[in-house]
This record gives sequence, C-alpha cells and structure tokens, in this order.
Amino acid sequence: MEAEKPAEGAAAEEFFALEGEIAEHDRRYYGEAAPIISDGAYDILLQRRRRLLAQHPELQKLATPRAVGDDRLEKFEKRPHRRPMLSLNNTYSKEELCQFIGRVERASGGPLTFAVEPKIDGAAVALLFRDGRLDYALTRGNGLEGDDITANVRTISGLPHKISNEAPNYLEVRGEVYVGREDFSLINDQREEGGLEPFANARNLAAGSLKLLNPKKAAERRLRFIAYELGEGDGIFDSHRQVLEALRRWNFPTNEFRMGEGADEVWQRILEFEALRRSYPFDTDGAVVKVDDRRLRDRLGSQATAPRWAIAYKFSPERAETVLEGIRLQVGRSGMLTPVAELRPVPLAGVTVRSATLHNADEIERLDLRIGDTVFLERAGEVIPAVVGVVLSERPPRATPYRYPDRCPACDGKLSRLTDEVAYRCLNPDCPPQIARRLVHFASKSSMDIASLGPQRIGQLIEAGLVQNFTDIFHLRLESLLSLSRTGKRSAQRLLEGLDEAKKRPLRRRLHGLGIPHVGMETAKTLALRWPSLKKLSACGEEELLSCEGIGKIVAASVQKFFQDDHNRRLADELKTLGLRTEEAPAAKAGPLAGKVFAITGTFSAFGREELKGRIEALGGSVRSALSRQVDLLLVGSAPGSKSIEAGRLEIPVISEAEIEEMLRERK
Repeated sequence: MEAEKPAEGAAAEEFFALEGEIAEHDRRYYGEAAPIISDGAYDILLQRRRRLLAQHPELQKLATPRAVGDDRLEKFEKRPHRRPMLSLNNTYSKEELCQFIGRVERASGGPLTFAVEPKIDGAAVALLFRDGRLDYALTRGNGLEGDDITANVRTISGLPHKISNEAPNYLEVRGEVYVGREDFSLINDQREEGGLEPFANARNLAAGSLKLLNPKKAAERRLRFIAYELGEGDGIFDSHRQVLEALRRWNFPTNEFRMGEGADEVWQRILEFEALRRSYPFDTDGAVVKVDDRRLRDRLGSQATAPRWAIAYKFSPERAETVLEGIRLQVGRSGMLTPVAELRPVPLAGVTVRSATLHNADEIERLDLRIGDTVFLERAGEVIPAVVGVVLSERPPRATPYRYPDRCPACDGKLSRLTDEVAYRCLNPDCPPQIARRLVHFASKSSMDIASLGPQRIGQLIEAGLVQNFTDIFHLRLESLLSLSRTGKRSAQRLLEGLDEAKKRPLRRRLHGLGIPHVGMETAKTLALRWPSLKKLSACGEEELLSCEGIGKIVAASVQKFFQDDHNRRLADELKTLGLRTEEAPAAKAGPLAGKVFAITGTFSAFGREELKGRIEALGGSVRSALSRQVDLLLVGSAPGSKSIEAGRLEIPVISEAEIEEMLRERK
C-alpha cells in the first residue's frame, strides 16, 4: 500500500498546481484579453493561494512573486512609466473594506475623507501630454513599462487634442478605455450579420482594440476614455477632488464621484453606486475607494503591486436561476468538443441569456449537472455567463448524470479522449463542422486572406457540395458559383479574383492556414524561414524540428504528426499542382539587405510597422524587437521610445524614416 503523502508534500503539490492555474488565467486576461473565468472565480484562486502560504510559510520560497499583470506584446514599442502604474487590491467583503479604512485612519491619526467612484470595467492606460498636446500613450504593461499605443488612442472620440495652458507643461493622465454598452451591442450585431463570432464582453473588446496594429480598425471599435487620476504633474493639488475638477476644466471626460467620511459613509456611497450600476453607459463591476488627501497618499506609499491608500470593492456577482434544458456539444476545427449549456431564457446583467459555456467534461462532472436541473447562473465582471451551481432541492426525481456520447453528434464519428487532454475530440476529419471551421481559418485574414470568402459563403459552398477541403476552393469556377442562391456575376468574379491573389501568399501564411495544432502565425513564420519548402518541412523528423530555435517538443510533435497523416500530405502536395506557392520567398540571404539587422522605434507616416518589417525582410534584412550589439541600424520614426537613447549607449547608427524610404527605393 502506498504511503500517505506528508502534509507539506500535499500542500506543495496543491500550491504548484494553483500557481500554474493562476499564471494561465493571467496570460489569458492580460496577454490575450480573453479570460475564461469571472473576476470572482479568479479572486477565489488568489485567496486559496494566500491561505496556503499562511498555513505553510515554507512554501514562500517556492512562490512566484505576485506582480501587476503583464499585457505587453512583442509587436509594440515599449516605454517606461515614469511612476509605477499599479493595480488595486480588491475585496468583496464589507468587513475587509472597514478593516482597510481602519488601517488608513490609524496610520493618519484620525478620521479621513474618501472619494468613492464607480469602477469601470475597461483597460487602464496612461496618456502623456507635453505643452498641452498628447505626446504618447501606454498600456499598464507590467507596471514598470507599457506598450506604446499612441496611434490607437488618437482615434478615441472625446479626448482633448489641446489642453488648457493652466495645465502643467508635462502631465500624465491615467484612466480607463472602454466600450459603452450600446456600442458593444451594435458592434456584436454587425459581427453576427457578417458571420463573425461576437465579442464575449466589452472589456475584452476594449483591451483587444488597443492592441490592433491598424489604427483605422481601432477607430471602428467606438472606444471611449474616462480620466480618473494623475501620474505626474499633480504636485499642485492637495486632494483627489481638486484633481477631478481640474481634469474636467481641461475637457477630459471624468467619472462621477461622491465623498464619504469614515467607514459608514463610505459604505453608504458604495450601496448608492451599486443601485445605479445598470444606469451607467459602461460596464461597472464595483466601486473604488481612495484617500482624498494626496499628501497623505505619499506618506502611506505602496505595496509591490498596489497602493496602500486605495481599494476596489467588487459588487456581488449578478446571479439568476434558470433550467438547464440541454447540453449541446460544439465541434471545433481540430475536432475538439466544447459543451454548451442550453438554458431556459433568463434576464441577467441587462441581457437575455440562453446559453453558457461549460468548458469541458470535468466541469460537468464537478458540478454534477443533469438535464432538467435548476442551476445558478452568474455573470460576474460582465464575462461570458457561467453555470456555477445546482439547486439540488429542485432536481427532478428522474434526472440522471450527464454522460458524454461515444459518437460525434455532428457526424457520428468516433470520439476519443486523449490521456494528456481534458477535452474529447472527434476523430473524423470529414466531420462537417470541422470542415467549415478549418476552411474559415484557412481563408481568414491571418492566413490566406481570401477576399469574399467569409463564414457564410463557406457554409453555402459546403451545403452545395462544392467544397470539402482547402484544395476544393481553388477548383471553383464561375458557372458553379453562379448556381448558388443570391450570387451574382460580380460577386462570383470577386471571389475568383481573391483566389488568384491568395495563390501568391508566402509559405508562412499557408502553413498557418493549414491549421496544424499549436502552430500560430509566428511559429509558422519560424518554420518557413528555417525550411523554405513545404516538401522539406513535411519530411522533417521530430529531432530535426527541435534543432530549430523557438520550436519546442509540443510543436515539433504536432508538425510531424500532421504531415505523417496521408490525407494531410496529399492536400499539401495538391496545393502545389494548383499553382499555390509552396516555397518561401527567396530569401533573406540573397537580398540587397542580406546580413543587415534592424530594430524599429516610433511610428511612421508612410507605412505601418508590420509593413516596414516585411519590406526589410523581403530585401534580405532581419528585424529584432530588442536592441543589442548585434543590431546594425535603428530606424527612428516620430515619438520614439527608449530605444533611441539605448542606441546611443550601444553606438548603433540611427536612420530616419526618409532615409529608410530612400534605402528601400534604391534596393528594389
């Protein structure tokens, strides 16, 4: 019989698993702006972490230091925050709120006045103004430096282009970028009409829009801004009230605020805001409580990740009860099945909810969900609704535990649950939903970018029996397209022209479009540069793939498995016979910029950063995101970041936008 684990071992095992789970949710929330759990559920994980550390202090040496989340992306220029941009500690408890107020008042020696304002569920940004004009804008990043998102912020309606001469010459305004409720509904309606997946919530939409590379696309997202603090330039103000009044005079949109003295008044202000939460044009998930006296704030200081003079009280998650009428299994392009709860329609947080994601089979088993159950539905933080519990007293007497089927509900193919996955997969590559989603991915902008071939058109082609795989798309002819309903000659010709253009796309785009598991855009580019022929790549073994820098075991095994499949290999071979490029553009080594290593900082008027990078690479050069002594030239646009200073220290030559344009013209 196996010996029982000592408490320390069990605690350590639980702690490591918890650290990994929290890190994954941090990545999804900050890095991808696509959380899969509510704020409340995330906070419960943090509470478990704190409890384990309190019960087992020896685990502290194993703990990953908690920090402000990190939303930085490699594709953006980085700039340091002149003052750390911290997050707020939060609580769902009136008792903890009162303890916070008591601590602050004891530290100050008496009763205090606090400012209370609604907490906007958006994306935090810092705007830097010089001589009254916007100089640059940053995301929170990791708290010490953020991504430069100036071009996207300039598209936000309602931001002043020139602020009052009364304002300091150097001023940092901090606030929240959000998408209003009505605009969010309108954008999702438009996406659904176009056959696109709607955004899960307004916070994800706002955060994701700030990270778009094309400012014109960001301008379409109806972003708004509310100022709530000053970073620098605030030495002239004694109180938070004065700051907000000044921001209003300088034409910044600001939030409503109410003052409260002591715990009782602050609690009353919070209850007032909670009663009003659905009346605001934006999503709010709580109220922020701040010490009004700014000089006292300086004395109180900050912890590693949050100030000691402020706290966020999170409103109770909005809940509803409804009946689970069914569980539908949704098939993705890789065959993975996602269970979706089909619910008796119920109003929740201002919308009518008819379905909710159940994540996977383990979650269904954990909740012991049964068809006919009355369930608790929660929409905390305005994320996708979640089924969080069952009203056991209402369970129908004959309700039985849900069991996953053995066969795919879409094609009757065999289902399998791999040992290293929590999900079930349909093993039939000809499963209709898989075909549709694979083709949508193949034709998408990030892959082959085939004009006039969206989800609705693909569904129509599949239903008509005209396409089943990637190669069928390129066999389409005008006559067959004209046989489709609501298809005129001009729209059919546009699609055929789009297919001809797609044949010219480089190998990296095709690799991404093939939908190889774990191969995203950057990985596809890495593979195409290392093996510029699809034939050579498909013949690689796992060890050879692992020899490529940036390719790990999971990707190597996935690529090898994909090309070992006869069906996949035949499709890849057929692409070449149809006139599609199966080799990367002659490369880098043969171009006039061969061997030259560039770095880029700032913004450029003639082209976007990705376009500039592509032009350099097409001529044989390479572009790195970070400066080092291996970089030959730094390209400097307007509003450059810290790289321009670092280049001087490293003695790296600097060239302007005009000079790089001339260089690219000369070397075509």
